[in-house]
Amino acid sequence: VTMDGTGAHGFGVVDDACVVVDADRIAWLGRRVDAPPLGGVKRVDARGACVMPGLVDCHTHLVFAGERSDEFARRARGETYAQIMAAGGGIRSTMNKVRAASLDALVDDTMTRAHALSRRGVTTVEIKSGYGLDVENELKMLRAARIVGERGPVDVVPTLLAAHAVPPEYDDDDHHDGGGASAWVARIVSDPLPEVAREKLATSCDVFIEQNAFSVDDARTLLRAAQSHGLHARVHAEQLTHQGGAQLAAEVGALSAGHLEFVDDDDIAALAKANVACEVLALAQVFLRGLRAIPGRKLVDAGCVVAGGTDGNPGTAMSSDLPLAAGLAVTQCGLTAEEALRGMTVNAARAVGLDDRGVLAAGKRADLVVLSGASPVDLVYRWSEPLARVVVRAGHVVWEA
Repeated sequence: VTMDGTGAHGFGVVDDACVVVDADRIAWLGRRVDAPPLGGVKRVDARGACVMPGLVDCHTHLVFAGERSDEFARRARGETYAQIMAAGGGIRSTMNKVRAASLDALVDDTMTRAHALSRRGVTTVEIKSGYGLDVENELKMLRAARIVGERGPVDVVPTLLAAHAVPPEYDDDDHHDGGGASAWVARIVSDPLPEVAREKLATSCDVFIEQNAFSVDDARTLLRAAQSHGLHARVHAEQLTHQGGAQLAAEVGALSAGHLEFVDDDDIAALAKANVACEVLALAQVFLRGLRAIPGRKLVDAGCVVAGGTDGNPGTAMSSDLPLAAGLAVTQCGLTAEEALRGMTVNAARAVGLDDRGVLAAGKRADLVVLSGASPVDLVYRWSEPLARVVVRAGHVVWEA
């Protein structure tokens, strides 16, 4: 299943197929009877099952310390995410744990999560910072993400999300009426953004546009500065309320906009016109007991590129199960099974700015997953079952059930 856009549902199915890998690239793909001579090469027998591109998780917060199960219980008793944040929980709770954690501890914890993703067929994962909320700890998080990408079973696409919440140090009397957020954005622009660009610690810069977080004006300042340093723009937009983040994503030509529960028709049209990848994060929607579903069907019908991710994080989506996230995008957000599968392969690769994966074709990265059955639809149908039998990342087998 090449996902190359041809044939039924764009799956590009090749029956009785063979994929030939040389180093980290696909050298040849086609029917087995037409394969070139293959003497002396390592063989992986798919046993008649589906072989498809390695999965791409395009939106995660995988580097963190601790957990927030108490907040899950509080939401079940009726508290909202916004109320918990206002009471000192939420992002700042994890911030305290990340600041106290060593680099090695963050790497170890994140490596465990990376292996959990890999065992479900993921070969590339986007990881955001955003739980340090000061210069030192934001850089620490991005360095941890880099080490995981170098040592672990998945490729890591790192994103600077220092504008995830306003740090407590910016809550003092000098920072009323949004001034604290603006002052923190100014600090991000002066440092750590230049350091991140110099060290190539991130390929994108993200911002959470929301009440009690960051305004459109502050986000515009930050994202334009990031783009001047060569980083892509990304936006957390319209998750809890409608604040204008989707329109800003279109305005600045963002690579992606995530969540989107509260987008309206004008937002959707703007996202489609600007070719912004729309990240449907159904796990977070369900985890937060969202009263409004992400309008995945409307996004697709308007011509948007729709991708899917876990949003894996300790507060609002404590899961490394990307196929489950895709299955929920079908039942909760109106995607078809085929659209959800594109959303965690070719469209997810697009959402992280990579065009060398998410599709099986000669010259592409040799990132492949061999499933335990013959249909790729099993990934969105058989919930929570780990269906990856063999995972190949950059030409190397990194997981074999």
